[in-house]
Amino acid sequence: TPDFDDGDLSINFTDTFSLKTSLIQEDSLRTDLSIYHLLGVYNDPIFGPVSSSIYSQIAITGANLDFGVAPVLDSVVLTLDYVDLFGDTASPMTINVFKLSSDMDASTDYYSNSYVAHDPSPLASMTFTPNLADSVPTIHNNTTYVPHLRIKLPNSYGTDILNNSPYNDNTSFTSLFKGFYISTQDSAGNTSLLPGAGSIVSFDLNSSLSTLSLYYHYNEVEQITPLKYDFTINTDVKKFSHFAHNYTGTDIEAHLNSLPTKDTTVTYLSTMSGVKTKLEIPYIKDLVKNEHVIINKAELVLTVESGTEGNFDDPLSSISLVGIDANGDAFFLPDFYEGIDHYGGSLDETSNTYTFNISRYINELVYNTSTDYGMYLIANGASTTARRVVVGSENNLVSKIRLNITYSKL
Repeated sequence: TPDFDDGDLSINFTDTFSLKTSLIQEDSLRTDLSIYHLLGVYNDPIFGPVSSSIYSQIAITGANLDFGVAPVLDSVVLTLDYVDLFGDTASPMTINVFKLSSDMDASTDYYSNSYVAHDPSPLASMTFTPNLADSVPTIHNNTTYVPHLRIKLPNSYGTDILNNSPYNDNTSFTSLFKGFYISTQDSAGNTSLLPGAGSIVSFDLNSSLSTLSLYYHYNEVEQITPLKYDFTINTDVKKFSHFAHNYTGTDIEAHLNSLPTKDTTVTYLSTMSGVKTKLEIPYIKDLVKNEHVIINKAELVLTVESGTEGNFDDPLSSISLVGIDANGDAFFLPDFYEGIDHYGGSLDETSNTYTFNISRYINELVYNTSTDYGMYLIANGASTTARRVVVGSENNLVSKIRLNITYSKL
C-alpha cells in the first residue's frame, strides 16, 4: 500500500461548488403525539404573526366515577403546566376556553391544520401575563405548586359534571363532556399586536399539574376543606395543537411566491409547520468528471444572519439536514447514522453557525447515477417550540452558506 508521501495520493480542498437555496412551505405536522403543546400569538418582526391553539379531551381517573347524592360545587379550575415561553415575556395574553361540540376520535390522527367543532360562545375568558418563574399557592390543603396557569371555569360547568354522574368509564364521560378548545383572542390572521409583541407558551399536558379540578362538598357532611377530584389530560386522551401563520407583507411571502422583491441573500427555517429550505448542489458531479477521487471530509456550514434574532432569545438550538427522494419525501442521510456528534446540526454559539458532516453522502452523490433531488434544511422541535432562524444564502457576502470539501485524487 503506497504512503501519502509517495505521491500516489494528494489532498485537495474546495469550497467553490455552487449551492442553490429555495424556500418551501412546510406540510402540516401531526401534533396529537407531541410531548408539549403550544398556545399564544406572537408577531414576529421578520416572519409575521404566528399563533397556536389547543384542542384537548379530559378523562376520568379509573372507572365508575360516582359523586353520590347532592354534591355541591365550590369551584372548577382548568390548570396547565408551563414548560417554556417564546417571545415577549411582558406581553399580556387573552385566551378563550370553548366546549367542544364534536367528539374527538381515538382512532383519528390530528394535525396542525385539523379542526374540531366547538360551541360559538366561550365557556370562559381570561387575560394574564404568562409567569413561568413564580410558584402558585392554592387554598386547598394550603399547598404550593410549581408555576402553572389556572383558568377558573363557570360553576355551572362543574355542577353539570357532578349532577350527571355516575360515569361507568371514560367513554360515557366524554360522550357528555367532549373536551375543550383553548385559543387566544387574537390569531395570526387577525391581530393588533405590534411587531415583537405577544408570546407563545408551551405546556406539558401529560403532567399531573395539567388537570380539570372539581372542588365540592356535601351539605350534610362537615368538612374543613372541600373535596377535590382531578380529571386527567394524559397520554390516554386525544389532544393536539393547531398552528397558523400570516406571511402577508413579509420577505417570507416574497420567497414563497418567487417575487422579484425577495431578499436573495438569506433563507429561512421555522417550527410550527412554517417554512423549510431546499438545498441543491447542481454541479457536484463535476468533482469526478475527469478523475477518480475519495471524499475525505465534506462539511456544510450555515451562518445565522446578524441581527435577526428578534424577541426570541436564541436562534434554533439545532436544525436537521435530510435528503429528498423522487416523491419529495425526506430521508436520513447516511452520515446521520454515524451519530449526532459526528453528523452535527447544533448551533455553535461562538461562531453562530450550524455545521453538518456529510462526507458519506457527498461521496455517494458524486458516484451515484440516479437523479439527485436535493436536500431539505428543517427546524428541529417543529411541533413543540415556536423558534425560527434566518441564515445566509449562497448570495450572502458575509454569511454565505458553504460546502467545504477535502478530497484525495487517485
